[in-house]
Amino acid sequence: MQKKILIAGIGNLLLGDEGIGVHVIRELSKKALPEEVELAEIGTATFELARVMQGKDKVIIVDAVLTEEPPGTIFKLTPNDFKGGERKLLTHLHQYGIIEALESAALMGTTPDVVIFGITPKDYQTPSLELTPELKRFLPGIVEAILTEIAS
Repeated sequence: MQKKILIAGIGNLLLGDEGIGVHVIRELSKKALPEEVELAEIGTATFELARVMQGKDKVIIVDAVLTEEPPGTIFKLTPNDFKGGERKLLTHLHQYGIIEALESAALMGTTPDVVIFGITPKDYQTPSLELTPELKRFLPGIVEAILTEIAS
């Protein structure tokens, strides 16, 4: 039996690179994906994540992550990477945090394997519907990293 995989894009499309998760989902929607893969544009409605995770074996979350690394740096993380405050997801712009959504899903009996692809933004405060040129340049590599994760 094939594993059911959800790829969820988090972020605010109105704030440039903060919307990277949704931009990645839109790029993935142009690809021929296996039928067991579902895409979800969560945007800033992260409270919906717990609902769409139900029945999935694996969840891949894509969001901007604040780090000291250069824009476009990709981190492959697990929820445990955020427990010590080591890295900060851009949850201050979301209605509800990703970690809280995962905890809510667990309370509902949903405990899939979770991988978080965090991408360092360049500009996440200036209103814009577009990614910065730096992140646009890295978009194909981000999509490729997720396709590799699906295949593994």
